[in-house]
Order: sequence, then structure tokens, then C-alpha cells
Amino acid sequence: CFPFESHSSPLTSKGNPHPADFLPAMKRARSQVFSVGLVTMLLVSRRLIMGSAFNSATIRSRRSFTAGVVVPTIRLSQRPARVPNEHRWFRPINSQLFATDTKTTNFALELLDVKRDLEQAIALYEKNIKSTTPIQQLKEAVADLEKEQSDPSFWDEENSSRASQVNTQFSAFTRLITRLENWSRWQGDAMAALEMVSAMEGEEGDSSELMNEEKLILMEECKEATELLMEDNEKYELDLLLSGPFDQSPARLVLTAGAGGTEANDWVSDLKRMYERHCDKMGFSCVTEDFQPGDTVGYKSVDMLITGPNAYGWFKGEKGAHRLVRLSPFNANNKRQTTFAGVDVAPSEIFDDTATKDFEIPESELEITTMRSGGAGGQNVNKVNSAVRIKHIPTGLQVKCTQERSQPQNKAIALERLKAQLLAIAQEQRVQEIQEIRGDMVEASWGAQIRNYVLHPYKMVKDQRTSWESSNAQAFLDGELLEDCIGAYLRHSAKQQQHKEMEE
Repeated sequence: CFPFESHSSPLTSKGNPHPADFLPAMKRARSQVFSVGLVTMLLVSRRLIMGSAFNSATIRSRRSFTAGVVVPTIRLSQRPARVPNEHRWFRPINSQLFATDTKTTNFALELLDVKRDLEQAIALYEKNIKSTTPIQQLKEAVADLEKEQSDPSFWDEENSSRASQVNTQFSAFTRLITRLENWSRWQGDAMAALEMVSAMEGEEGDSSELMNEEKLILMEECKEATELLMEDNEKYELDLLLSGPFDQSPARLVLTAGAGGTEANDWVSDLKRMYERHCDKMGFSCVTEDFQPGDTVGYKSVDMLITGPNAYGWFKGEKGAHRLVRLSPFNANNKRQTTFAGVDVAPSEIFDDTATKDFEIPESELEITTMRSGGAGGQNVNKVNSAVRIKHIPTGLQVKCTQERSQPQNKAIALERLKAQLLAIAQEQRVQEIQEIRGDMVEASWGAQIRNYVLHPYKMVKDQRTSWESSNAQAFLDGELLEDCIGAYLRHSAKQQQHKEMEE
């Protein structure tokens, strides 16, 4: 009950109470009655809404002798039992019903997302199919190449160049046929799983646990096939951008330490590790053919040969200066230090022999230097100047070869590498004569960087050409995110090329 305050009745001078003296008490009683009534109505309505009811509730009246008003008082003879971990006033009507509705809603939303992703993947698949040679023509071309390979004279030494071209085309066509067949299979699997899920959703009155498990299994199969279809089609889009005349050639990466001393040598070692891990992920073969170790740690220079489909086209965007900012482990005061490393990329060989045969470099433009090379080879490498370095004087480009034990062999290999590099630069600069090629040496110094690797005071890897960036610097240095960065550069270069062609 809600008792009122007891007020003493004021008396007049004659000893009798005046009616006006009771007005304050009556106003207070009226406000309290209104409050009590409002609280009572709220409590009763709440209990009725939450599915509870009063059990043997008696409402009696209590008269206030002072104010002369009736106050309702609620007395519950039997209270409802408390539910563990649940407030008695907020118990749901049917928790199982709400849980079922929530699961159904989540499944419906997930189904909509899967349908949208599948539509996007199919749209990209149809777009790539239109720009691809029909699979029947590819199979006919593979049959013709196999017939040519079966000729006994095909493997003769005088046909080595043609054999190399045929083998390359055969591998490319075979990979493309396998890719098209995978696309068709993934699309069929995703569509079939989605149709089965939609059919189960349309059946009313059947929501057993077994049916729900089947829906989830089919949904996972549809997701997996959709992801594979989308991922491989996105890779194929990048492959279409690698259609340059030398993009099919193996790539030669030369890493050189720039400004920074010992820190720069260690930075070259980190870049070497990054490219090796990226090659493992992408399926390229990476071989370190030559290196010059640093005075303390790392390397002063590293010569790497990368082979695989479209190797040069994939790595040609890595040419330039790479800048690193971090707390140097070689600084006694643990200060932040900036260092640079240069990456030079060139095609290792040109598959079209006519391009190199028609292109000759005058001896007067070459500066040839011989030296002793280290490594395997016994006492010969310590006695004979077998290593060869060739410098092209007009452009400043230079190539070094130490992989063979014979000086003439190293000279021939270095000359072929120099020709391939000059031809690639001529194609990039769109010049007709070798004399028009300008020296495009990589300057590993401030202001020439193409990408920044910041490890302190924050972590960020940003490409200066495309504005692509990532805060996961460690994953990038592990070679995991380099694929996204190179893909962004290839798309950016293709757009720039389109704008130039439109302007011309």
C-alpha cells in the first residue's frame, strides 16, 4: 500500500477547523492518488503484454481519514515464479518462435548476397568469353601443333627457335582450354546449387533439421564455385593486359642498393625475399644468378631470373626506386632512417629471333670489361677473367654475366641480354631507331621512388603512381599483397594507354 503523510488539522481561533485549511492536504492527496493510479495501470498493462496475469490478486480500498479519499492498494497473494537469468517483467512470449524467425531472416539475406555475387561473376565470365578465342578453334590449333611436334625433324638443332615458339604456343593454348573448361564447370555447379536452394525455399511446411542442413551445404557449394569463377576471371582480365611484344619473355630483375649504406644492403635482402615469396605464390620460377654481398649484411646487388607465363609483363611495373622508412636496427640510437633500393627489370630473352638478328650494335658503342668471377667453377674462376660486363655508352645501360666458365660464352650471353633490354626500352619509348633510345637508368635516391614502405611511426605501403595503399606492411613484404598492387598498376597503365590513343 502507499500510505499518505499524517497532517495535524489546524484549528481556528474558536477551536473548529476552517475548510480552507484542508486545501493543501487535499491537493497533495489528489496528486498522490493520480501517481499511484498511473503506476498501477502501467504495471498491470505490462504484465498483460508480457503474457503474465495476476494470480488471486485482491484490490482493496483504504480510506484516508485525513484527506477523505480512496486509495487503491494492490496485494498479490501469489507471485509468479522467477525465471533464471531473465527478468520477470521482460520475459518473451515465445523465444523459440523468435529464434526460428531470426534464422530464417539471416538465411534469406545470405541467399540474396550469394545471388548478387553469382550475377556479378557470370557477367564478368560472359564478358571474358566474348574477348576470348572460341574453345573449338583452340582445340584445332592444339591439334595442329601436336602434329608439328610429331615430325622427327622438329627437334633438330637447326629448328630450335621454331621448336621454342611451338612449345610456348602449345602451353599457352592448353592452359587457356583448361581455364575455359573450369569456367564452364564452376558456372554450372553454382547455378545448379542455387536452383536447388531456391526450390527448397519454395516448399512450404517443410523446415526440418535435415532440410536446413542440406540448404547450408548447397549454399556453401554455391559460394565456393562463385568465388573460384570470380577470382579466375579477374586474373584473366589482368592477363589480357599483358599483350605486349615482350610480355611473354622471362624477366630479369636487378636489385641495387642505393642511399643508406648498410641499411640499404639489408633493404635489398628484404626485397629479394619479397619477390621470391611472390614468385612461389604466383607459380613463377625464381633463380638468383649473381649477387654481390654487402660488407656487413644483405647485398649490394642481386641478379634474379624469373621465368613463367607473362613473367616480364607482370614484373615490368616494378622498375624504379623503392623507399623504406623504419627504425634502423643498425643505428646505435635506434633512430628512424630512410633508405633506397633500385629495381631494374628487363626481358631476359626475345623469342622472336628476327628482332635480334635485324638489330646490331656497333662495337664503338660498347664498353666491354672482363674480371674474375667467384662461386662454383674451381680454380678457373680465380685464375681467368671469365666474367664479362658490357656497357652501352649512348644510353648508359650495362649488363654483367658470370654464369659460364668461359669468357666468350659469358660475352655472348651478356650481348643478347643487352639487345633484349634495348629492344624493350625502344618499344616502351616508341622509337624507331636505337640511337633515339634515351638512357633510362634507375636512380635509387630521394624523389625518384615509385613505392614507399613506411614501417615507423605508422605502417603503410603506398604506390606513388596509382595511389594504391595498404596498412598491412608485413603481409606486403611477405609477398602476399604484391599481386593486388601490380594488378592496380596494370589497370592504371591500360587506362593511360587508352587516353593517349584517344588523344592521338
